[in-house]
Amino acid sequence: MPPIICRFHFDIADWRVSGSKMRDMAQWAKWAECPDFADGLPDVRPELPFLPAMQRRRLSKAARLVCDAAWDIASAHPGSPVVYASHDGEMARSFDLWLELLKSHTVSPTSFGLSVHNATAGQWSILRQDMGEQTALAVCADGVETALAEAASLLEEGCGSVLVLVADDPLPEGYTVSATRAPFAYALAMVLTKGTRYSLTLSASDDMPSEAGMLPEAYWSGLEWVRFLLNGSRECRRVYRNREWLWQRNG
Repeated sequence: MPPIICRFHFDIADWRVSGSKMRDMAQWAKWAECPDFADGLPDVRPELPFLPAMQRRRLSKAARLVCDAAWDIASAHPGSPVVYASHDGEMARSFDLWLELLKSHTVSPTSFGLSVHNATAGQWSILRQDMGEQTALAVCADGVETALAEAASLLEEGCGSVLVLVADDPLPEGYTVSATRAPFAYALAMVLTKGTRYSLTLSASDDMPSEAGMLPEAYWSGLEWVRFLLNGSRECRRVYRNREWLWQRNG
């Protein structure tokens, strides 16, 4: 067994997920049982009636999903610092900017400002008029675990609750580049509090064996965490190269 690097515990006071394929939790439950369920579904777009039209138009797909997933639970848990984590960030916007730069040799400052990795976190702060603490993380494969570890550290520092946002909008297929893409855009929002209902354990070793049947190093672990929450599993093991995460539901 590889040596344990860290282990932490927490409770989830509230959570919600929004995606570009699922309209409601009934569809998410079907997807949790069979991920292929989403393949034939049309794209959906959250309406966000609580935002003015001008503000909605400036939101990227990922930002819209974040607002849809997190708005109500953020209102129910005011004062929670935010941990935002994403692998792709606003990469699709960045590609559009490159095309615009090739055509017109210029880009608007607003478009550029909305293309940086922490743009969604910044827009969230503005829309919510929230001047509280925020952390924006550019994550690799174990993105949801990284976000949860950051949130757990804030709880240890004395925060009563932490709002975790994990979102990704995969690069469109029209960009013919070699890139691993998430199956669809999604945003997961969770409010973490101190407790022992959930545990995450990280083990790591440079000589970790390559086991048959090991999970691929896909970066959309936030979606796998949704499946973990919905399907009632007691534990799940995920391996990313030399890192192994054990997810556990206690009690």
